[in-house]
Amino acid sequence: MKLSLLASSVFSCTPFEDLEISLVTDVSSRVIPGALFVAIPGRSTDGHQFLSEAVAKGACAAVVSAQTPPLPIPTFRVPDPRSAFALLCGNFYGNPSKDLRLIGITGTNGKTSTAYMLDHCLRACGVKTGLIGTVCTDDGSGGRKSALTTPDPSTLHRIFAEAKRHGCTHTVMEVSSQSLDQSRTAGIEFELGIFTNLTVDHLDYHGSMQAYRDAKLKLFSQCRKGLINADSDYAAPFLACPGALSFSASHPADFRASRVYMTGEGVSYLECSPSGRREVFLPVWGRFSIYNSLAALAAAECLDLDLDVCVRALSSFPGVPGRLEPIRNDLPFRLLIDYAHTPDGLENVLRSLRETTAGRIIAVFGCGGDRDQSKRPEMGRIATRWADLSLITSDNPRSEDPEEIIRQIVCGVQGDEYRIIPDRTQAIRVAIQSAAPGDTVLLAGKGHETWQVFSDRVIHYDEREIAREILKEEGY
Repeated sequence: MKLSLLASSVFSCTPFEDLEISLVTDVSSRVIPGALFVAIPGRSTDGHQFLSEAVAKGACAAVVSAQTPPLPIPTFRVPDPRSAFALLCGNFYGNPSKDLRLIGITGTNGKTSTAYMLDHCLRACGVKTGLIGTVCTDDGSGGRKSALTTPDPSTLHRIFAEAKRHGCTHTVMEVSSQSLDQSRTAGIEFELGIFTNLTVDHLDYHGSMQAYRDAKLKLFSQCRKGLINADSDYAAPFLACPGALSFSASHPADFRASRVYMTGEGVSYLECSPSGRREVFLPVWGRFSIYNSLAALAAAECLDLDLDVCVRALSSFPGVPGRLEPIRNDLPFRLLIDYAHTPDGLENVLRSLRETTAGRIIAVFGCGGDRDQSKRPEMGRIATRWADLSLITSDNPRSEDPEEIIRQIVCGVQGDEYRIIPDRTQAIRVAIQSAAPGDTVLLAGKGHETWQVFSDRVIHYDEREIAREILKEEGY
């Protein structure tokens, strides 16, 4: 691609308009001959340090934000290289997002479930759609595991291009606060944005709840319409955005869930919207499922889908991998895996299970290393308040000492109905051995993940496989 086309609306490239660009990248190790290298200052490393490597590998031009020593290639200075990189990637792939109706979903919890539910509704209505998120990426050719909730700009626009090539007209994507802070979606216009909620998480990255909130608010400056959970304590600034509509299970709103009823089979409610009222049943446990499905139905209405078809589709929704996912349905107790790894997420899951559990709740959980430490004692407090037995164990310790993470969790526990079992497999074993008929065993924190991260290695770790093997050993 000619540099004149690539740099359009990003920077002036005179007198190098006819320079041929083979690739746009911000990673020096990916540079190929003819590439445009974008030097992005990061938190731990600065892309300007790798300009010489990029030149040696064949980069024919560079984009920088700081004064640099003279380079033997054309160098263009921009005020914000992150945004420039995202815009350049869009131009390089022909801005395929402009030909897709994009729905972006942001929030601390519920992004993945809402995305899956909306994707399910779109497909039930015969819409060819793509999906980008924490668990899965589908560009219209089939799903594959995701590396990031929201990919880097180069990967993201390549996915959009493939989705367009495969005939997709819509794409549902989760948009993380980090990706918004890092301008990964700069230049993208969303048909619709959805705000699910905001609770304590990622403060190790953002530093404060206000900065965390402001990062998520950025999405709605890129949306034609916004759907906002009016029941969130942080809803007000989101509702003030142009084109904002509200959904709620507690207050008057544009889209409302009333007559809520929860059982061990799922949730049901009356959905009230501008187009009328509909009885909704979702075979997924938990009050949070009301919000996720209500957001999906509100989005479907904003996208002019057939709401009756969508309601019928949700009644047979198969669930989301690692979100209250049952492990064998023939047990005398419930054994569930869930991704709940924040205080709010864990509390929502445990409170919902309390409403549908005849016996005890046994919770296995830990906290990730190299992440926000402030939530660890809160996780201990919540688990020991809502579960009858809490087994505190390792999650992904990363570079931290697993036992130190556990000590921080224990600082918040209430009562003495807990045990410390650092080995996660042993904790799962004890949970299963402790379960009686009518109990619920919750394995929280890992969800869809099939790995465990330590300071020196990453191992395969699929709780489904582990739980099934333990069940077999215990004679179930």
